[in-house]
Amino acid sequence: MEKIFLKKDLGKSLEEYDFPGLKNALNMEPQQVINKIKESGLRGRGGAGFPTGIKWETVLSIEDDTKFIICNADEGEPGTFKDRFLLENLPFKVLEGIIISGYATGSKYGYIYIRGEYVEAIKIIKKAIEKLYEKNILGENILNSDFSFDLKLVRGAGAYVCGDETSLINSIEGDRGKSRIKPPLPVFEGLYGKPTVVNNVETLAAAAEIMSYDNNPYSEMGTEKSRGTKLVSISGDVNKPGVYEVEFGKLTVKDIVQELAGGVKGEKIGFVIPGGISTEALTEEELDVPYTYENLQKMGSNIGSGGMIVVSSQRNYLEIVKNVSDFFRDETCGTCFPCREGNKNINKIVSDIYKRGYPTSREIEIISDIQYAVSSAARCGFGESSLNLILSIFEKFYTKKVEI
Repeated sequence: MEKIFLKKDLGKSLEEYDFPGLKNALNMEPQQVINKIKESGLRGRGGAGFPTGIKWETVLSIEDDTKFIICNADEGEPGTFKDRFLLENLPFKVLEGIIISGYATGSKYGYIYIRGEYVEAIKIIKKAIEKLYEKNILGENILNSDFSFDLKLVRGAGAYVCGDETSLINSIEGDRGKSRIKPPLPVFEGLYGKPTVVNNVETLAAAAEIMSYDNNPYSEMGTEKSRGTKLVSISGDVNKPGVYEVEFGKLTVKDIVQELAGGVKGEKIGFVIPGGISTEALTEEELDVPYTYENLQKMGSNIGSGGMIVVSSQRNYLEIVKNVSDFFRDETCGTCFPCREGNKNINKIVSDIYKRGYPTSREIEIISDIQYAVSSAARCGFGESSLNLILSIFEKFYTKKVEI
């Protein structure tokens, strides 16, 4: 059970893949499927970590002739590539999870929204969808059941902000990728104003895996608040970058870097970004923390998207901060004034710091104030988290060195 995704079904053709999770689901009532997902403790693997079963149950409870499932494959977080791995290597498991979620929620229509730059993944998923229609695993009366489900692939619009579920919904509808005001939440009024489930690729693949067992192994794995396993994309200054599956709570962040990724390149670890550039950095002294949602939150950081970036102590930290700030300045959708102007002004401050070679205590204080304003006013996760890494690097590595 240590490598649930990668062990059994890696590289299987359609003839070899038997869709066990879907077959089990179709022999159950939708609420029974949801109960099993809830019992597993599965949380969203895209970053927010919201309980998947509760999201599905909310949509099932709403009476409406039209509901939608959206698989969010717009994987734009720098340092994150585990969803691309699943799309390219386990396409049938991902699609199985989408169909299961449709059955469980009473949805007849689905979309898979794939990042535009993922050319190979788009090609593979497009072909896989065509094959599933040929085999009656998509379309009318799937596998001779009373359940019908149609799925359409949408190529992403090339904007990081479309990873936000409401921005993604706008993009599918043909509008510019920009966040919506919540409430209403998409589960109540989502795509075309209808109840909509938006789940990450890994979340849906995990749901398919959970449903493939008669028992519920996820409920016995991990910790009370972090059940099951997590795919971690490891990159940066490590000897063996790649995608690794870990059981929550079994390894520390340091174990993942040292044992799975082969250790750091260079003299020693400078810091680790545990969940993509929207999460706070962990210093070398903070790495003996179990890899779980709750433990990373206690450390002031987050699992985020699962994109772990390891930075050697030999790197120029200010250069990294500048690159991150450039990214968020360019990628903000501009809908929220504090986010748009805040990231623009932060970028100017960071550029001055980079040229000078150090921040002043006043600059760190200003950045902290702007972060509070942006995160408090933002509609989506972009604004809420865009300054997390930048501020954490300044506070952890420069507060004792700054000039007044």
